[in-house]
Amino acid sequence: MKLRSIVTGTAALVLATSVAGLAADSIPAGTPLTGRLSTPLDTGKANVGDQFSIALTRPFPNDDVEYSGAFVRGHVSRVIRGGQGRKPEIDLAFDSITLANGDSAPLTGHVLDVTPKKKSAVATQAAGAGVGMIVGNVIGKSIFHTDIGGLAGAAGGFTYANNRKPDFVVPADSLVELQTDAEVPRPQARR
Repeated sequence: MKLRSIVTGTAALVLATSVAGLAADSIPAGTPLTGRLSTPLDTGKANVGDQFSIALTRPFPNDDVEYSGAFVRGHVSRVIRGGQGRKPEIDLAFDSITLANGDSAPLTGHVLDVTPKKKSAVATQAAGAGVGMIVGNVIGKSIFHTDIGGLAGAAGGFTYANNRKPDFVVPADSLVELQTDAEVPRPQARR
């Protein structure tokens, strides 16, 4: 009887170890991954289909050091350029994760956090105010015979330029945090 419980206990321990080993072979859905962007992403220049990669940094999935040197590949799935009254946007799709040895697996996920660098709008606002002032001054003096045309034109030009939303850039080496949407199988060599 005692031998039977030892054998049963040993079998349960082996089974639990095997299941734990299987779980560590994949990255569970909802796992956050952090890495550094390899190329800049610019809403003023990016196009749908442009590819990018993110080099993974610690903490690695499942604390597995085999993910050291791994990277996530993806592509731009949608881009809206900044414009008059239009905020710039960029959507990223993640395609795969590749280990340093070349083994890869499909990966889907979404961005949790990234800090883009916005382009300055000061020059555009100043130019808008300057052009508005000149146009307003010409119209004010020639049509309305008044000296306030320049002031009104400058205010109008500044308002117009201020409503123009500048594109933004996510520079190379920016820290990006993403989260897996589905379980990711252990990367394997392509056959």
